[in-house]
Amino acid sequence: MAEVEVAGVGQEQGSEDPILLLRERDGSRRYLAIWIGAPEATALAAAEVAATLPRPLTHRLLLDAVEAFGAQLERVRLTALVAGQFHAELDLTTADGSARTVSARASDAVTLAVHQGCPIDAAEDVLAEAALPAGAVATVGGPEDAPDEAAAGPAAADVESEVERLRRELAEATPDDFRAEDE
Repeated sequence: MAEVEVAGVGQEQGSEDPILLLRERDGSRRYLAIWIGAPEATALAAAEVAATLPRPLTHRLLLDAVEAFGAQLERVRLTALVAGQFHAELDLTTADGSARTVSARASDAVTLAVHQGCPIDAAEDVLAEAALPAGAVATVGGPEDAPDEAAAGPAAADVESEVERLRRELAEATPDDFRAEDE
């Protein structure tokens, strides 16, 4: 297992679907791109900025229920990639101190980890199969994240501004923003 961290939520060029981008913390700093739904993107954005919402979103509700029963989310693990879908497990410690594992969708698991502030691990075989090398991903961040300027080309600034725009929109989004017009 390798520890990963949330590098951000963005969009693939030419698509409106949100993508969760995870970065390996050590080693070759590979990236995993996981397509997620708009509700998960909203929940992640709320968790990243520690937004206080008038009512808890589903992920916060689940963590509150886990805590109400005296359990604690300790770690999230991305365990498999099956037919293009990431699988995850939640490692919980119960009130009596025993360990329990619960299967989860990767997007939900990562969102719970961000809300809880617990570590996220990815299985080496998942990274080997699905990871993108650090130089293949344009991100907004510190100098360690910046690709070689010659390799990045002029499109890097466009990608950065688009990621920042999406982050601002997600930070201000409410659940009502994702309702269909006919609802």
